[in-house]
Amino acid sequence: MASVAFERVRAKIKSEAARILMTDLKDPRMGFVTVIDVDLSRDFRHATIHVSILADHEGEERRILKALDSAKGFVQREIAGRLRTRTTPLIEFQQSKGAQQSIKINSLLDQLAEERKEREAREAREAARAAGEDDEASTEPE
Repeated sequence: MASVAFERVRAKIKSEAARILMTDLKDPRMGFVTVIDVDLSRDFRHATIHVSILADHEGEERRILKALDSAKGFVQREIAGRLRTRTTPLIEFQQSKGAQQSIKINSLLDQLAEERKEREAREAREAARAAGEDDEASTEPE
């Protein structure tokens, strides 16, 4: 179980990294990046910052990852100035695909719902048409 101090430092790194990426980093290559989580080593020497990248295509995603990699030193210095620990962790950015997968799943679910709605409407029209033909057959004189 993690100590209170450990969790406090981990949470501080997460919030400060998010703030730095959102407000302090002025790289035009940066897109929409969200800090999802932080893994911190027990000795406070290494931190992996898990980020979610919202990009239209894979090329843009790679461009944003390169921008994050080149900003690593700046982000680390900023975090060092805001933490009150003896050591500052070396940071590493790692992309989390969870948000993208969630968006893709929601899109597929929306598509399935639309297809179901269309199928049900088509079946209702066919049933109404068949019921209309049955009514005509029953009203015809024998």
